[in-house]
Amino acid sequence: MPKWPFALASAASGARVLGLWIACGCFGDAVRTQQPQQSQPQPQQTEQQQPAQAPQFTAAVDAWLESDTGNQVLLERATAGILNDETAGLAWLGGRLREPPAGNERAQKRLRDLGTDVLLGVIEDRRKSDMVFRGQYQALRALEPFATQRLFELLLQSPDWFDSRRRIHLVPAIADLQLQPPAPPVLLGITDVIADADREPDDLRLSLSCLVWQWGRKEHVQARAASLREASAEGDAEDRVFALRQLADLWYRVQEYPKAANTHAAMTALATKGKLTLSPTDWYWGACYEALCGHVDAGLDALSHCADLLASPSTDSSLRLPRRLFERDPEIATLRADPRFRAIVEHAFGGGERSEGR
Repeated sequence: MPKWPFALASAASGARVLGLWIACGCFGDAVRTQQPQQSQPQPQQTEQQQPAQAPQFTAAVDAWLESDTGNQVLLERATAGILNDETAGLAWLGGRLREPPAGNERAQKRLRDLGTDVLLGVIEDRRKSDMVFRGQYQALRALEPFATQRLFELLLQSPDWFDSRRRIHLVPAIADLQLQPPAPPVLLGITDVIADADREPDDLRLSLSCLVWQWGRKEHVQARAASLREASAEGDAEDRVFALRQLADLWYRVQEYPKAANTHAAMTALATKGKLTLSPTDWYWGACYEALCGHVDAGLDALSHCADLLASPSTDSSLRLPRRLFERDPEIATLRADPRFRAIVEHAFGGGERSEGR
C-alpha cells in the first residue's frame, strides 16, 4: 500500500490543499500525462497529391471558437459534429487541446468548454449503451492529458453548472484513464469524499472506494466486503441473498472475478434453498463473472437460467434485458464463441434477425 503525504489530514484540510493546488495552476501536474510523440517530417506535396479535406465538423468548431458571445447553440453544434464522427473527432480535438491557440484567451476558453462538452457527451453516450465493462472509455485517451485533468476537476471541484449527482458517472472513465495513482492532493481529495459518510451519497463513495483499490488503497473495499459477509451470514434468506448480490458486485467492480463468481454461486445456492426467484439480471451477471474467469460451461449455464426467465411470459417487463446485450457485450465474448450460445439466445428472444442496437 503506497504511503502518501497528508494521510492524516482532515477532510477540510484535504479540500484546502486541493483548492490551493488548482489555484496555483498545478492540477495538470497531479495527474498522469502523456509524452507527446515526436512529430515526423511530412513528405513534400507533389502535383498528384491533393491536400487532405478538412473534417466536416471543423466549420462548426471554428464558428464556436470565433463566437463573441459564447452562443450555446454553436457549442452544441460543434459538440454534435465531433461526436457524430467520434474517432476522427476526438483525435482532432485532442490535438487542438494539446496545442491551444497562443495569445487568444477567449479561444482557449472556448476550446476548453468544447473539450468539456465532448468529454461529458462521450460519457453520457456510453451510459446509454446498456453495457458496463472495463475499457469502455478508452476512446477518451485521445483527449489526454486534458480528459483526466478535467475529470478530476469536475469530481473534486465541481462548478455550479455541474450537478453534483453526476459525479458518479465520471468514475468509470477515470478508472479507464488513470491507471496509476494520481498525485497526493488528488488522492487525498478522493479519500476525503469516501470518508464523508454524512454528506456524500453512498453510491459515489462505493464507486470511489473501488477506484482507489486499483491504486493500492484496498482498505475501503475490504471494510465494505467484511460488512457484507457479516450481513450474508445472518437474517432471513432474502436479506442474505441481497448481501451476497452486493458482495459479488463489489468483487466484480475491483476485477476480483473468481471471488465474484464464487459469491454469485453461493447466492444462487441460497436462493434455491430458500425458494427465492432471482431476476434475469442476477443470472446475466453470473454469466459475466464466469466468462471473465474463463469458465465457459458455468457461464453458459448461468446464461441459460437467464434465458429461461426472459422466455417466460410471467417475467415482469421491467426486468427484461435487451437482445443486443447478448450480441455485443464484450464480457461474454467467450460464451458467444461457443456453438451452444445461439440456442440460448433463440430460447430467450425467439428466432429472427439480430437486433440493430444503437
